[in-house]
Amino acid sequence: MFGQDHPRMLSYAHGLALLRIGFGLYFLSQIYAKVTGGWLSSADPLMRGFIGPSLQNNTAQNFYRPFLENVVQPNALLFSQLVTLGELVVTISLTLGLFTRLGGGLGMWLNLNYMLMKGLANNAGSNDRLWFLAELIFAVTAAGLVWGLDGKLSSLFARNPLTRWLTGLSNEAAVREAAAAEGKRLPSSGVG
Repeated sequence: MFGQDHPRMLSYAHGLALLRIGFGLYFLSQIYAKVTGGWLSSADPLMRGFIGPSLQNNTAQNFYRPFLENVVQPNALLFSQLVTLGELVVTISLTLGLFTRLGGGLGMWLNLNYMLMKGLANNAGSNDRLWFLAELIFAVTAAGLVWGLDGKLSSLFARNPLTRWLTGLSNEAAVREAAAAEGKRLPSSGVG
């Protein structure tokens, strides 16, 4: 019924690529808000909007609170800039499908920290939990191989184990890409 049954229907990989791009574009809107909201030049937006309320309302996870008080607060501008730059990397990675495992992993790290700051049981973190799950799926499924630079540049990325892993290329795919680049044809393994 789905996928290959009808020629006009998208495959699961194409649907996942649409979600990846949509999540990347949402991150882009967040980057715009942070850059125009002064996150790169002031700690105030981070402190007033997130860290301060989390500490005042005692919603942060107990083991995470000392990190917020002793590391983030004294270095709030640095953390404001790191959050903005981290979200920029995730934006580029997910939107372009470039090193999607890196983008998914960094997104998971950011959202894990957001959840711990808000409190895991707090409903304010429910969107963060959904984002964490989506980013995990993007990373595990190598969602940049379809409609992304990971797939378009796979022959280049297949040559290096690190870029092969960051893009989600399998070892078999890497061997095939390298052989294709050299003009060789390999027999099919029968694995789809």
